[in-house]
Amino acid sequence: MTSPAPIPPAQTSAFAAGTLPPDPARWRILPVLLLALFMVLLDTSIVTNGLATLQRDLHASSAQVQLVLTSYTVAYGVLLITGGRLGDLYGRRRMFLLGLTGFTLTSALCGLAWSPLTLTLFRVLQGVTASLLFPQVSSFIQVLFAPAERPRAFGLQGAVIGLGIIAGPLLGGLLIDANLFGSLWRPIFLVNVPTGIAALWWASRVLHESKSGAARGLDVSGVALLSLALGLLIYPVVEGRDQGWPGWLLGLLALSVVTLGMFVAYQRRLLARGREPLVQLTLFSERSFAVGALIAFVFQSSVLSYFVAMSLFLQAGLGYGPTQAALLLIAYQVSIAVSSLLSARLGTRLGRSLLTLGTALLMVGLIGTLLILQASALHYQGYELIPALIVSGLGFGCVAAPLQGVILSRVNPLYAGSASGVLATVQQVGSALGVAIIGVLLFGHLASGADVAGANARPDLERRLQAAQLPAPAVGAIATGFSACVHDRFSQADLNMVPASCAPENAFPAAVARPVNMALASAGTQVRRENFLAAILYTLRFQLAAYAVCFLLVFLLPGTSRVAPAPPSLQAARP
Repeated sequence: MTSPAPIPPAQTSAFAAGTLPPDPARWRILPVLLLALFMVLLDTSIVTNGLATLQRDLHASSAQVQLVLTSYTVAYGVLLITGGRLGDLYGRRRMFLLGLTGFTLTSALCGLAWSPLTLTLFRVLQGVTASLLFPQVSSFIQVLFAPAERPRAFGLQGAVIGLGIIAGPLLGGLLIDANLFGSLWRPIFLVNVPTGIAALWWASRVLHESKSGAARGLDVSGVALLSLALGLLIYPVVEGRDQGWPGWLLGLLALSVVTLGMFVAYQRRLLARGREPLVQLTLFSERSFAVGALIAFVFQSSVLSYFVAMSLFLQAGLGYGPTQAALLLIAYQVSIAVSSLLSARLGTRLGRSLLTLGTALLMVGLIGTLLILQASALHYQGYELIPALIVSGLGFGCVAAPLQGVILSRVNPLYAGSASGVLATVQQVGSALGVAIIGVLLFGHLASGADVAGANARPDLERRLQAAQLPAPAVGAIATGFSACVHDRFSQADLNMVPASCAPENAFPAAVARPVNMALASAGTQVRRENFLAAILYTLRFQLAAYAVCFLLVFLLPGTSRVAPAPPSLQAARP
């Protein structure tokens, strides 16, 4: 089967100016691009609900399970800019199909993994292939669609980005609970195989080849420097909390700043010599790109971290199962889908005002969430949050859908790959940093609030033990042991681990075993709910601050859009 005729590189700037008609197949091409994008984003979050099952089945340690989650994030985030640049150089269709093929294959390998080590290695490869695929989506939208149509296309892309991240835990929970053919956690990876094969067939039929007319070679030294800098940044951010932020991880963070500075200086030197850098630093001279990328960074830091915090609250705090917890947030997801589709149509007319409305709705929805949780106290059931989640979801769609288009509105399509890679990297780093901050805030507050929650539950525990006819010394010993257990349980990095203080040294006499165990279970539930409620109320302030920063940054965006021309040094490179 022959591929569609390639788009001549010389048409790139003409598309930007709107002097050439857009590709007649563009609306048939967009769905397959978004389908592949959804697959990549789904795998950043779908694994979260399968970690416990995966750990039991593969007999993995907590550290090994954490690597399964983070290895994909690190490999994917480090190479996004390089993936975008390779598309500019060697063809976006070629890189898209190569990345999609590799992603489908590595998904199958992940689903067939037989040990924690092999699963981690396959996840690294999966992240590498995702970094080849992801940047091509924005690049294709930039070169296939005329300027007037791009806001709608980017709006649909933004909707898919939001839904891809948020739908992962729900789909993962459903697949694991279904336990198809006794496969346990494996379908969360294998689900990509039939989808990937269908997307490959579709893409190979409709995608045209496209390259940048200004691309003149790959900056290998820049790739090495940037990959090192991002690796030094993302790995400590992802692993810091679980390892207790040792000095060597903080040293890596400091080294990442130095390495990133070296990379920027090297890129400027290449540009001064008339050579082609890996990243077009002139992109940041455009206010829409620079401010928009900062908004994307702050906004993305609150997206996955919000879902992680709420999932922990619902599951570890209130005791809901993975699927039940995900279903309690379904109102959020539905309202995101609705507002994203509406925003994709309204973005052209409303522009920056839509982002202002979206960030305002996010703040209102989150304030509503905080007030409802505080009022519900320990009697929260889940459904009380629906009104606030609907408002938050509407705001999310009003931001996520048009933001991509606003950021790239002034970027010349000659630099589509570089701009897409930079933006995707900024979002990925923001997401990882947000989860890390949430981890520090949430688990730090759980540890500091454990003794208070334990003390609040102790009087009721002692009354129940006394009602079971236990002597006073036994009541005191059990209550003291319970307080120690609460302190140790919430002070450790992995809440699923059972500390030694929580394992009773001696079994209770048969006559009192049942009432004692019931009293301890009731006190444990009270402590868990109270401590997690206090921690989530404290932690969600980070999201509120992030939304407020985004709201203020929106006013720094330019009110109109235009496509930025290429620098004079590169205009001669156009065919």
